[in-house]
Amino acid sequence: MRGRAALVASAAILTACVGYWSGRSELTRSVGAHLAVHGVAFGAYLAALLSARGLSRRGLALALGLAFAWRLALVAGPPLLSDDVYRYVWEGRIQAHGGNPYRWLDRPEAERWSALRDAVWERVNHKDYTAIYPPLWQLVARAVTAVHDSVTAMKAVLVGCEALMWLLLARLIARRGLPRERLLLAAWSPLALVEIAGSGHNEPLGMLLFTAALLALETGRTAFSAVAATLAFLAKLVPGLLALPWARRFRPWHALWCALLVSLAILPYASANRGLFRTLFGYGEHWRFNETVFAVFDAALPPPLPSVVALGLLLVLGAWLASRDRDPAAGALAMASAWLLLMPSVLPWYALWLLPLLVLGDAPGALAFTGTVSLAYLVYPGWLAGGEWQVGWPVRILEYGLPLGIQAWVLARGGNVRNRTLLVFLKRPRPGEVKTRLAAELGDDGAAAVYQALAETEIAHTRPRHGEYQRRFFYAPADAGREVAAWLPGESIAPQEGEDLGARMAAAFEGAFRAGAQRVAIIGSDVPWVTRERVNAAFAGLDVGDVVLGPCDDGGYYLLALARPRPELFQGIAWSTPAVLQSTLDRAQAHGLRVVMLEPLPDVDTFADLRRSWERLRPILPRSVVKLVEPQLR
Repeated sequence: MRGRAALVASAAILTACVGYWSGRSELTRSVGAHLAVHGVAFGAYLAALLSARGLSRRGLALALGLAFAWRLALVAGPPLLSDDVYRYVWEGRIQAHGGNPYRWLDRPEAERWSALRDAVWERVNHKDYTAIYPPLWQLVARAVTAVHDSVTAMKAVLVGCEALMWLLLARLIARRGLPRERLLLAAWSPLALVEIAGSGHNEPLGMLLFTAALLALETGRTAFSAVAATLAFLAKLVPGLLALPWARRFRPWHALWCALLVSLAILPYASANRGLFRTLFGYGEHWRFNETVFAVFDAALPPPLPSVVALGLLLVLGAWLASRDRDPAAGALAMASAWLLLMPSVLPWYALWLLPLLVLGDAPGALAFTGTVSLAYLVYPGWLAGGEWQVGWPVRILEYGLPLGIQAWVLARGGNVRNRTLLVFLKRPRPGEVKTRLAAELGDDGAAAVYQALAETEIAHTRPRHGEYQRRFFYAPADAGREVAAWLPGESIAPQEGEDLGARMAAAFEGAFRAGAQRVAIIGSDVPWVTRERVNAAFAGLDVGDVVLGPCDDGGYYLLALARPRPELFQGIAWSTPAVLQSTLDRAQAHGLRVVMLEPLPDVDTFADLRRSWERLRPILPRSVVKLVEPQLR
C-alpha cells in the first residue's frame, strides 16, 4: 500500500513538472529553472521505478495512459529547448515543392525558396547547412508535411512512434519474463518527455525500428531483424553502430538485402551527389560539444585522426561483442554507452537511445546519465550572451562523472556479490536421453532438438552481468563431459554426483557453499522463461526468507535458492512427480523455515505441455524444430 502511495505521489509530481514545461516557451532563457524542475522530475521518476514493483496490468495501463497524456500536453506547446523540429518541417516542405534537402541549391537560405518562408523558416537553425538526417527520415518528414505542415503534427508523429515502441518493448518484456513495470523506464522518463514531446527530436522513429529489429532477433526472425535494423539506420545513423554486436546472427544474403534497401532509400535524393554526406562530414570534422574521451584524441592528434580513432574503437568494440555473441540488448547498450563517450558532440537527446535498452537490462550508470545529461543545457546562458557553444569541464565532470562513478561502484560491488552462485542442472542433448516423453510424437531426434533449444534459451537468459553471480553447470550422465564442454565452451562444468536427483542437488549445494558461496540457487534447463532477473529476485528473496522456490504448474519447481545447506529439503521426496513442490514445502515447514515464492512458470515435459505453451515457445525455437513440431500440433 505504501508503495502505491509513493507511485501516486511520483505521478503527481511528474504531472506538475509537465504542467510547468507545457506552459513555457524559450526555456533556453530560463535554463536554471528548467534544470531545477527536471531534477525534481528525475527524482520522482526514480521513486516511481522503485515503488512500481509488482504493478498490475491495470496499473500499468493507467500509468501508460498518464504518460501519453503528459505527451499530448507537451506536443501542443512550442518546442522547449531546441529548434531542430523546425528544420524537419522545412525540409519536408521543400520536398513537397520538388526540392532536395541534400542539395546545396536547396539549403534553407537559398533564395529559390523565399516564397515558402514563414515563422517555421525563421526558426530553422544553420540555414547555410544542407540536410544531415538520413533519407528514410526525409521521406517521413515529407509525408508528415504533406498531411499537415506544422510543428505540432511533426511532434505528434514522433510521439506516436514512441508509443508504438512501448508496445514492442512490452512484448520483449513478456518474452524475457521481466517485470511489466520496467516499461516505465521509457514511458515516465523526464528525458523522453522533454526531448521528444517537448522539443520534438526525431529519435523515436529510429528507436521504434531498432526495437522492432531487437524483437525480431529475439523471436528468431533474423531476416526481418536485418531489414528493421537497416531501416533504423536509414532513419538515424546510430542503430548502425548499436547493431554491430549482432553481426554473427545475420547471413551474407541479409547484407545484400540491406544494401538494396539503402540504395532504394537514397535513390530519390541521388541528384545531390556528394551533398548526401556534406553536412554529416562537416559535423564530424568541425562540431565539438560536451565531449569527453574525444577531447583527449582532439588534443593529441591532427584532424581527421580523432574521428578515425573514435570510429575505429567503436568498430573494434562491436566486433569483440559480436565474437562473444552477447545478449543483443546488452551488446547494444554497451555500444550506446561507448558511443556517448567517444562522440565529438553529445547533445542531451542522444541519451534517448539508452532508454529502450535500459528497459531490457540494468545499467545504473546509464540510467543516471539520462538525468545528468540535461546539465549540458547550461551552455545556453553563456552562448546567448555571446560566448562559445561549449560547456565547461566542471559541468562535464559532474554530468559524466556521477554516472561513471555509479557504474564503477556497481562493478566493484560485483566483487562482493560473487558469493552468489547459480547452479544449472542439464543433460547432454543426445537423442534418446532427453525429453523421452516427447519422443512418441516427435521422435528421439525431435525431442532432443526441442530440449537443446529450451536449454540454450534459458542459458542465454540467465547469463550473469557485471559479476552479479557466478554460474556453474552440472551435467548428466557422468561420461558426457566432452560433449557438454563442446556445447558450452568456456563455461564452468562438472558432473552431477549422487544416487538420485535429490542427492545430486544436495551435493551441488554443499559444494557451492564449501567453495565460499553465501547464497546459492539451482535451476533446471527446460524452463526458457527463467531469466537473470528472476535469479536475482531469488537471491534478494533470501533477505527475508530461508528458502526461495519458483513453482512450476506441474507440481514441481523451476528454482530453489538457499542461504545455507539444507540437505533435509532433498530427502524423502518422490522426484519427477506432481508432489515435489508440496513435499518440499512440507519439509520446510516442519523445520521452521520461512519460504518465499516466486511467480509460477510452466515447464515443458510432455507433448501436452508443448501444445499449451506453443505460442510462447514457437518464437524461440529454431525453424527446423518449428517445422518438426507444428505438423504434430494440428
